[in-house]
Amino acid sequence: MKRSSPRFKAVAIVGMGQIGGSLGMALLRRRLTRCVIGIDRDPAVLRRSKARRACTSTSRDLGAIAGADLVILAAPVRSIVSMAPAIRRALKPGALLTDVGSSKSSVMRAFRGVPGFVGGHPMCGTERGGIQAADPRLFDGATWVLVPADPAALPEIARLVRALGASPLTLDADDHDRAVALVSHLPYAFALALSASARKGLPARLAAGSFRSATRVAAQPAAMSLDILLSNRFHVARAAETMASSLRALGKALRKGDAAAVKRFQKAGQR
Repeated sequence: MKRSSPRFKAVAIVGMGQIGGSLGMALLRRRLTRCVIGIDRDPAVLRRSKARRACTSTSRDLGAIAGADLVILAAPVRSIVSMAPAIRRALKPGALLTDVGSSKSSVMRAFRGVPGFVGGHPMCGTERGGIQAADPRLFDGATWVLVPADPAALPEIARLVRALGASPLTLDADDHDRAVALVSHLPYAFALALSASARKGLPARLAAGSFRSATRVAAQPAAMSLDILLSNRFHVARAAETMASSLRALGKALRKGDAAAVKRFQKAGQR
């Protein structure tokens, strides 16, 4: 009999922040497993994870993944890469392995050749970070990128994604990183720049709804966002240079009073 959704005896989640915590809560609430091992370096985070029912047991030891038939890496990308040797050693033969990192190229290199590995990135989340921001409905309706290192594991991970309420989309790692640089990582950098330019004096007093909307993501935890920018630095740098060129062209058109050029700028950017 074909399974309509995956069922796992035990799932280990490495990194119990917003995404990791949301995963644990969703897995348990949707009865995709009865056992979630929450793994994190911070004892306080583990206590909150248990209290919020994002896991059923906790550990500070990566070796705890040996008891899981599904391992989800929900730490920052550079941490995932640095943990790769330990993960490889501890992973149970036959276990599935995936991650939720915001860039994919370095992760795919770190786990090249690991049976059962499929890279992943759920396109969701908020500017709030940590286990306190976890929400079991976070993945409902989201696009979830999958980068198959082991094609044989892709169908099972795709079933998991659908069971969590998301829609899987298979992409190449570089295509993913180039796209998210534009639609996710650059908007954060732009929000920082805009917020920094108007944080004092009269502009700050006049800032209202449009400014708050444009700068909302600047409130993301700095450590998490630094990892995002650095792990995808070449694509983000290229996207930033393209935007800077576009803004310089707009500035030139405005100085000249070139209404036609400004209209072209508007038309190109309107949805």
